[in-house]
Amino acid sequence: MKKLLSICVLAVGVAGYAQAQTTAGNMLLGGGIGYTSQKQETAGDDATNNTFSFTPSFGYFVADNFAVGLNLDFASSNRENWDEFNGEYKVTDFLFEPFARYYMFTPNDKFAFFVEGALGFGSRKVDPEDFDETKSGMFRFRASPGFAYFISDKWSLDFELSGISYTSVDPDKDSDSDDDKQSEFVFGVDSFNPTLGFRYIIGN
Repeated sequence: MKKLLSICVLAVGVAGYAQAQTTAGNMLLGGGIGYTSQKQETAGDDATNNTFSFTPSFGYFVADNFAVGLNLDFASSNRENWDEFNGEYKVTDFLFEPFARYYMFTPNDKFAFFVEGALGFGSRKVDPEDFDETKSGMFRFRASPGFAYFISDKWSLDFELSGISYTSVDPDKDSDSDDDKQSEFVFGVDSFNPTLGFRYIIGN
């Protein structure tokens, strides 16, 4: 009986350590990396868009399972015959992205689903092969679902989808004209662009 009780206590302790890491007052350090490859078949040369992203992140748990913080979002795309350009060109995005994230634990307790909402403010640089380089102001809103696996009492592995996003790009920030502004709304199947990340938890 004592042995059975000890096993039960140990099991509860192991299962509960993950939730203890998302308590108010703890901090998150980490980030994510992602890679997407898109291809569109055309009558002429196929269009391709290959993107690498890197997002360092800091967060603070203002309440149990609820963190707020800041992402620095960097993405670099190599495109060919994409959009209005015929040749190869490179697109670089950089965003400051305040975020809020909420964890919802499963019965396992090492697994947690989360949803993250963020507002990004930054810039985009387009460097075409046969055209002049352009710089633009950029704004993005996104809501991203995902799940975390707590591999230890300090580390978690994240798998995050793009979810819903709205992006607005203004190639001429100094002009009052709206003619050059571009916007994109993504939802559903097209939003399956996963990002893999790690989080290190500082606190109890």
